[in-house]
Amino acid sequence: MHPCLQITEILSEIFASYDEDKENIRTLYSLALVCKMFHEPARDALWRFQRSFVTLVKMFPADVWVETEDRAVVRLLNTTASSPESSMADPSEISLLSPPNLWKKPATLTFKQPLTPSDWTGFQFYAKRMVHLSFGHYDWSVFGGQELSSSVFRAIESSLNLGHCDRPLLQNLSGLSFNQGFGGVSLRDICVFLGPRLKTLHLTISGSFDGLEVFAIAVKARCPTIEHLYISSHERSKRANSFLLDLICSLSSPRTISCEGVTCDSQTLKYLSSLPFLRSLTVRLPKRFAQESFLDSSSNIRPFLALQHLNISVASIADAGEFLQVTSRSSGLTSLSVTFDQIVPTPEQLRAVFTVIQRSSFRDTLTTFALVEEVELSQDSPPLHSLDAYTLSPLLQCRNLEHVTIHVPYGHAAIDNSLLREIAEAWPRLRDISLTSRYDARLWHSKINLQGLSYLAQHCHSLQSVSLQFDASLPATAMYPDKGICCESLTHLDVCHSHVTDPPAVATFLADIFPNLKLDHNFFIRTRSPSPRTAWDYFDDSLSDDDSPEYINMAEHWTDVVQMLEARKQELSQPPTNPNVRMQSLIYN
Repeated sequence: MHPCLQITEILSEIFASYDEDKENIRTLYSLALVCKMFHEPARDALWRFQRSFVTLVKMFPADVWVETEDRAVVRLLNTTASSPESSMADPSEISLLSPPNLWKKPATLTFKQPLTPSDWTGFQFYAKRMVHLSFGHYDWSVFGGQELSSSVFRAIESSLNLGHCDRPLLQNLSGLSFNQGFGGVSLRDICVFLGPRLKTLHLTISGSFDGLEVFAIAVKARCPTIEHLYISSHERSKRANSFLLDLICSLSSPRTISCEGVTCDSQTLKYLSSLPFLRSLTVRLPKRFAQESFLDSSSNIRPFLALQHLNISVASIADAGEFLQVTSRSSGLTSLSVTFDQIVPTPEQLRAVFTVIQRSSFRDTLTTFALVEEVELSQDSPPLHSLDAYTLSPLLQCRNLEHVTIHVPYGHAAIDNSLLREIAEAWPRLRDISLTSRYDARLWHSKINLQGLSYLAQHCHSLQSVSLQFDASLPATAMYPDKGICCESLTHLDVCHSHVTDPPAVATFLADIFPNLKLDHNFFIRTRSPSPRTAWDYFDDSLSDDDSPEYINMAEHWTDVVQMLEARKQELSQPPTNPNVRMQSLIYN
């Protein structure tokens, strides 16, 4: 054995690189059995990240706990699944039956008796190894279907109060994730895991704020050094919002604050702006934020000087402009995302926002930009506005952009080859770009053809991914590029619902310029299975696509393009037998 592999610290670093997926867990288990030198570091890595507290609870003596199933529910599910009538049932009246075991109610683990001091030995031996614990997002194939009864947490809390075990329960826990809708575990229950070493907290509030006040008070009292707080709340009550804002304002040195579904008031924003180490911020601005004089001389606001990543959701254009003015002196900002909630700005308003970005201190440091509008319009109606060169021109002054997403309900008819060439020349560092209008009708599509893609290949040498609805139905004679242009870095092209009439010409063009390309499209044709229908089939029906002849024709054309590109890849992977053979002969002959 190499001498380096006899150093525990080196082994710990190696084994810590394995994540928590199924295959890595098996690998770590095998490593733990290789030799005595590997055993402890591999076991530490196995217990480091846990998606199941059940595993640790089972370290209590076997006579303390028991697993039970809801026999009535299991019998009902299995009976329904085996019934021949179930395949023809109304989707509103059937259970999710495919596969039956996936939807079977999990077994519940409960305690049969109170805990004693001697019961804690096995638990403590493994508890000290746990660094991350998650309640939610179960991988059933790894951990199996099991839930914990609330009586387990009450018994543990009671035993801790009697001094049977030292607090905190998991002394080295630094990361905790909790989804309120998971397995019957409540916010009050997970208070037992809060401790002074907790650095990262992920909290998902589903539909009730029961226990939220108790939890928030416990976090403030027991976790003074939280650095990364992620909150996703579906509870929109003012009371729940107040509890969460109070929790945010109790943190003394956070580096990451992400508040999805939480509306920050001006007082909270002013507190956040003063934090010296805040690097990443995701917030929803209050309505009429711009009217609250956030920037007046009496506000004493410090403009988020350490901020590197900003994600804001706004209800008005004025609010977006006001807050970007606040952060305009954040000279280290590298990532900016703006979401307009249920509003569609005019091109003039959008240009004004881009102009604030252009004039900011972070113009030259910005590498990632995303603009998303969450508003629903009928795709059969004409676009209210069109995205054009005049609107985008201020953003083109941010010369170091690498990742650009513009996902707005604007028409793209004004986006043509000329504009795409301007984009390619303005953003030479571009790695991925997504310009989608969210609507499939052709009146929303751009006028870019395949020649426009050649400009990206010519000027953006690190390009990796492009998502764009364009017109690939134009004659190939007008768009074949200079034979010297080749972009091997582009590996993903999503053509969305682009139209194509000449698959061989398109495949030839793409294969010559982008030899490593994988192409995706959004034309899907469902195939009917002869087997009985399941609940998944009814779900697919709810996502039904157009079955018109034109739609089916486009799906077939793009499928042909995908197959031709794969054939070209296989051709290039084989030893060359005739250097003069081109893909065109493969396609046309």
